Amino acid sequence: MRVFLLLLFALLLASCASPAKLRVESVAKSFTIGDYQSAIDNIEKNKKKLYNSEDEFLFEFDLGLLYHYNQDYRQSTKHLANAEQILEDLYTRSVTNEAAAILTNDNVRPYRSYPFEEQWLHKVQILNYLALGEIDGAVVQSRRALLAVQALREKEDKKFKESGTLQYLIALSFERQKSLDDARIAYDNAKKNFENNNYTPSLAGQIPENEQEIIIVGYAGLSPILGENKFWGTYAPDGALVLYYKDAYGKQQTTVLAAIGLGGGISGRTMTVQFAVPKMVERPSQTSVFSVSINGKQSLTEEFSNSRNSLKKDLDNEENIMLLRTAGRVIARTIAASKAKNKMQTGNGLVDLALNIGTDIATGALEEADLRLGSAMPKTIQIARIPVEPGKHTVKIDIVDGFNRKLGSFAEQTVNIKKGEKVFLFAPSLR
Repeated sequence: MRVFLLLLFALLLASCASPAKLRVESVAKSFTIGDYQSAIDNIEKNKKKLYNSEDEFLFEFDLGLLYHYNQDYRQSTKHLANAEQILEDLYTRSVTNEAAAILTNDNVRPYRSYPFEEQWLHKVQILNYLALGEIDGAVVQSRRALLAVQALREKEDKKFKESGTLQYLIALSFERQKSLDDARIAYDNAKKNFENNNYTPSLAGQIPENEQEIIIVGYAGLSPILGENKFWGTYAPDGALVLYYKDAYGKQQTTVLAAIGLGGGISGRTMTVQFAVPKMVERPSQTSVFSVSINGKQSLTEEFSNSRNSLKKDLDNEENIMLLRTAGRVIARTIAASKAKNKMQTGNGLVDLALNIGTDIATGALEEADLRLGSAMPKTIQIARIPVEPGKHTVKIDIVDGFNRKLGSFAEQTVNIKKGEKVFLFAPSLR
């Protein structure tokens, strides 16, 4: 009976389904048309509906990005600082202490973010300070980012993919402070990390020497979201775990994992298992690049960062660990359910059948893929660095799709550049 009560308790925990799908659908409606204030209002008004208690990082992270797009850089820094503090607090909290996840699924654990999301946080935070003209703040944040990257490198070991874009923005903040040696080191690190990821923007191939600049930072398209990849198969104690799944083309694939030594008094018995893990789902994106006109002279932004590639690498790195953790949890619950059913037999055929079916349904209902992910990230970061002379300059930014068609424009603006000044302009088009 104790085992049955544990399963019932786990089912009650799992019944609070993740609102990840609802969050994406609800929030995306506003920011895809550039109405970031409505998206912010929606999140703040409906926090309890859109975020579970374990999603505090995502709540702060999403708001931080949306306030950034809405040009409220001060408010953005506050929310991103909160998100950073949440991650620091979780770092000291052992995952093994989150026992509920062993009984139910990963959704009941505090969301800890993917490595690329944490690096995204630092990118936007550095840009916030640069937008505010607070160069020392940007440098302080850059040093915090370097510590965070070091911690991720130690945690993820060789699997960790460091962001060249983050290192480039760190270099830019050092350059603005005129800490030229630190800037040179960071630019070199940026180039190395771009090369490690098999893509190097032409801007990252050289150390800029422009005294005055207008720097355009564009956010283009929609980042991927997470869907479910369903696995099914068999587990033979002291044998192997054979799993089947369908790939992106609908073709059935097979993977074999080392046996999970759970024992449990069912030696020789083969069990059928089924569960789901996250998979990347791309969203159609219209915006591809930005065309920048300064005093009538045209330039194009260049892609620096792609959320699709970053998420795919993080998912690939976690795949085997996630499969083993999830399958082990399902098998442990199956064993517990089997013991519970044996102890609950009444001798009445109909009653025992109902108990068996009910326990199987309860056990199967517990496993749900963790689809949590930042909702407000773009597909790509685009950057253009345009040298200018001191004085007034007319800037116009057009939104361009993958077929070189103009989708829209931002309001034309006049920028007054002082000697030695670098001005940042932002162009978010999350559609």
